[in-house]
Amino acid sequence: MAITEYGQYMPIAGKPGQLANYQEYAADSYPAKEIIPFGAAVQLSADGTGVELVKTGGTPIGIALAREIHDYTTNADDQKYLAGQPVPVVKRGNIFVVAGGDVTNGAAVQVDATTGNFVTSGGIAFGRAVFRTNATADSLVQIEVNLP
Repeated sequence: MAITEYGQYMPIAGKPGQLANYQEYAADSYPAKEIIPFGAAVQLSADGTGVELVKTGGTPIGIALAREIHDYTTNADDQKYLAGQPVPVVKRGNIFVVAGGDVTNGAAVQVDATTGNFVTSGGIAFGRAVFRTNATADSLVQIEVNLP
């Protein structure tokens, strides 16, 4: 039986870093070397012992997976990993991120090092990743990552 309604079995996309479907995914954990928002592209730190946000000239190794915990009572600023916390980095799977401009399904993914958003041109190449939906600037978009 086909799934005809996205929210029927899986929560509707609500934040960057949320898994987009129930297909298999692979994630490795690294300590954060700096504050890393959910859904951000990360690279290995210079010493190789943790992850940091992708910088100009860097090589993305995955996307920071969102935790499902949020303090809705106080609307806390808790949608990020703090320095020293373990960060699950999705290297294979479908995940929601923030588009940095108009993007189209099937286009190659790049990361804007200034904003951290995901674009189709003018950014750092995110090897083996493609957009899986269309989107406009500052909206959630689904990407598929398939890194070794």
